[in-house]
Amino acid sequence: MDHVESSGAPRRRLAIIGCGSSGLVTLKYALDELPDWEIVCFEKTDRITGVWGNPYRGFVSTSTKYTTQFSCFPERDAEVEQDGGQSRSEFFCNGEYSEYLNRFADAFDLREHIMLSCQVDRLERDPAGGWSIRFRHAETEEETGVAEHFDAVVICTGLTAQIKQIETPIPVLSLRELNAGDGISNIRGERIVVFGGGESAVDYATRLSRPELGNQVFLSLRTGVRVSPRYHPIRGVPSDFLRNRLMLSIHPDMRNWIGQRFVEARMLHQERFERWFPAKNPAPSTEPKTEVAAARKEWAYRLTKGAKDDLFNMFHNKSDDFLDRVARGQITIIGLPVDDQMNRFYQFQSQEEIEVNPTKVLPAIGYRSTLTAIAGESLTLASFYLGCVHVSDPDLFLVGFARPIIGNIPSISEMQAAYVTGLISGHYSRPNEIAERHALAQQENLARYSKLDLEIIYPVEMFPYCDYLARQMNLYPSLRRVGSWRDWWRLQLAPATTAHYLYDDEKIRRFFATAPIYMPTLLVTLLLLLKPVDWTFRAVRRLWRRPAAY
Repeated sequence: MDHVESSGAPRRRLAIIGCGSSGLVTLKYALDELPDWEIVCFEKTDRITGVWGNPYRGFVSTSTKYTTQFSCFPERDAEVEQDGGQSRSEFFCNGEYSEYLNRFADAFDLREHIMLSCQVDRLERDPAGGWSIRFRHAETEEETGVAEHFDAVVICTGLTAQIKQIETPIPVLSLRELNAGDGISNIRGERIVVFGGGESAVDYATRLSRPELGNQVFLSLRTGVRVSPRYHPIRGVPSDFLRNRLMLSIHPDMRNWIGQRFVEARMLHQERFERWFPAKNPAPSTEPKTEVAAARKEWAYRLTKGAKDDLFNMFHNKSDDFLDRVARGQITIIGLPVDDQMNRFYQFQSQEEIEVNPTKVLPAIGYRSTLTAIAGESLTLASFYLGCVHVSDPDLFLVGFARPIIGNIPSISEMQAAYVTGLISGHYSRPNEIAERHALAQQENLARYSKLDLEIIYPVEMFPYCDYLARQMNLYPSLRRVGSWRDWWRLQLAPATTAHYLYDDEKIRRFFATAPIYMPTLLVTLLLLLKPVDWTFRAVRRLWRRPAAY
């Protein structure tokens, strides 16, 4: 590697650890922001696409292409196919996201800066300043590897690298095996208990319960969960497209209170809501009065009502088939195991017991942090302000570790990448009183997300979080910055996207400015009527409560 500039002075060096979607977009922004630096991206596998680069057959992303694509590399508009969601073409399917990331890497000539099959074993503070990274190449036999000096480091290893395990006498299904090719198709005729209530647990339970596999599938839950289809059950368009800046401008506490009651009312009175909010893209007609439909409605309400926290304070699961499988008896919802033998379980939301006797179990209860594996116990997610800026080390950053309550990680990662590379270059100033700001943010997160493990998760509500980062970079799409009332108002109603922060770029502005508006007029009117209440609520809160950290 060339560590010397043409002038003879040593080049400053940036290391990016991990080359999935977060690492790739960080590399792109680093090359833009740090043209005089040597930038090296380490990737332990032989491909650049990260955890979703080689998905299982039938994979469908939970967020749309429109909202997940990087703002600096847009390909998909917000138009909806008029097929009632049958094609799911608005979402990344199978290997489409991997293909998108490869096109992204080629478009910006990123590959020459990436070291594939290169395992980072240790990250340590260099006594002379900066960082020492010890790494080794997978194709060599070396055990200790080599160490090199870097002036700054961005860690992009992500949230899903190490799976949490449980102790059980029952054979455990391997997620690595299930995710390989047709792994699910090899699991047949089993009694399987899936533990967990997150996206992975719901997804595995749904896939394992395919009728042709002949499995009896049980999902073990502590509490209720929030499960919704990718397409809004009333409007028939992707739920992402109904989330706009007008709705997000309402204070989170008010949105939680109103949204929870709106969702429950919609579940109980769906036929009435369908009359009030006619479908924009109706799905093929079904029989709404069947026993399956009634059971589906009951379970949707029961699981939502039993969820452990408010609507926008806990993670949402997107699944088109899960509730149907539950309603048809192909997935049985149960409570926790009675004892460590895990043969008997409690009924869901009951102290009554049920005999399950599983032949296999599948823990999908979350992931462990990978930070300590490369940097020791002293490096934790809780040490990073905004989940990306280290409180005491101004040359150490994270990208891709913030987990959205609703939203997607790649779009958030792009905003983090723009921010941290700007901090490294000096384009943006490091926050004043960062330790105090960080302590305040931790207090607020503990109060709001009290049911989550904040040692390994940095939960965010995607757009309020990205808005805060945008303000630090003077990118917030205010009326003054957008330039006209007409364009600004349309931006409030169109599907929310992080591309709105790049409206200074004429090409990006033209691409996103004509996005359709999917929110019904009645709901827009209700939100406008709610705004004076929102302003009053915020004013009263400011009288007795310190402003939020973000």
